[in-house]
Amino acid sequence: MSTINNDQQFAALFKESIASDYKNALLLMNVNPDVSLFKFRKILETLCLLYEQRHSYKFTSKNLCEQINELADINAIHGADRELFHSVRELTNDGVHDKALSDEELLNKALASRTKVLDLLESAYLSLGLGERIPKYELINEGGQEYKDLWFNSLNSCDYKKYLSLGIFYEKVGEAFESQALEDRFFTARAQAMYSFAAESYKSAFQLCSKKTVTDVINSGDKQITIAQASHQILFKYALLCLNNKVNTLLISEITIILNVLAKRGFYAAYAYLGWCHYLSEDYKKAHKYLTHKKAENTVFLFQRLGVLYSSGKACPINSDKAVESFQKAVMLGCNQSMFELGKIYYKGELVPKDDELAQHYLCQAIATGNLKAVLYLDEKYLKIRELFSGLLEEIKGDRVKIRPQKSYTKTTKLGRNEPCLCGSNVKYKNCCGK
Repeated sequence: MSTINNDQQFAALFKESIASDYKNALLLMNVNPDVSLFKFRKILETLCLLYEQRHSYKFTSKNLCEQINELADINAIHGADRELFHSVRELTNDGVHDKALSDEELLNKALASRTKVLDLLESAYLSLGLGERIPKYELINEGGQEYKDLWFNSLNSCDYKKYLSLGIFYEKVGEAFESQALEDRFFTARAQAMYSFAAESYKSAFQLCSKKTVTDVINSGDKQITIAQASHQILFKYALLCLNNKVNTLLISEITIILNVLAKRGFYAAYAYLGWCHYLSEDYKKAHKYLTHKKAENTVFLFQRLGVLYSSGKACPINSDKAVESFQKAVMLGCNQSMFELGKIYYKGELVPKDDELAQHYLCQAIATGNLKAVLYLDEKYLKIRELFSGLLEEIKGDRVKIRPQKSYTKTTKLGRNEPCLCGSNVKYKNCCGK
């Protein structure tokens, strides 16, 4: 309990999704309070599910309001908590559905939701048996005035650290929007804007720190260029934004030059990413060299890419044992892409003996941590539907579905009012097109 100092750390004691949603709600409090309200709403929904599991109950409705009432009916929550649940639900309803509200109104509702959500979390902490005593914590000013101050101070500052901090903040906000986006282009556009701001902040920080530009580094080709050691991390963060397609300002060859500059200067975090750049460029000899280098840092990224390296057979002979071992190490560090890869490996049974139970285990793990590709892969019904509709689409594209042309006519002469109309209706002209 001694490590719990603020409300964000307190929220982290609950389910991972609650910790993530609470963190993002605070981060976006002053940037986009409407999104904060949506995050608080998700926390409310998750709490309902936790109470449902705790009491071995099954909701009869998917409606949040009715679920809250059901929890009260089975005595999972009591009077004051029930009112709190409904209060947060109403506050977040306004933010999620009422687009006419001003930012100030949304912020006030988000601040009120934060207080009430914390009250609900404190009650849940005891009710769900997470502890007997609520730990003490203080509220933190995440996403508040300090970031506005940072932005204004950076405008007229020559301190690279301020620009670095600003870049880190923008990147966090971009990640928060990206997690919200999925198929919503509105949030995708916001995420892209934040990543662009982050990239520009990193470039400014690098220039202030090293008295060189990113372009100088690329054009040098690593020949006789000096960059300050303090700028290595800044340059690395900028390169990763480009490599991960958060911004599209650099080509893969240019990213490779930057990472090579960093690797030669003892920045070992760059090794795995440099290896992957070579892999993408199909320079498999160098890809193998850097991905398997003893100085490469043991990160999720490295283990996931080693799994690809040993299972693809492009940079070295296929080694099923090393592939599975590498993916498993990445899984231990929470990589849902590696969970998906292991699920496919055990389902196909090409690298290892086919094991449907293990395949389902890893695919379900991937789904539970938000990997949508695993959802589609596991759902055989979806695959059958997709094949059906793909066939129909191909049929339409191939013009095999014929549409009969509609009857039409061109008026060339004046008809008598009692003559049959030329449109083919068999009605007199005066009662049809001659009206």
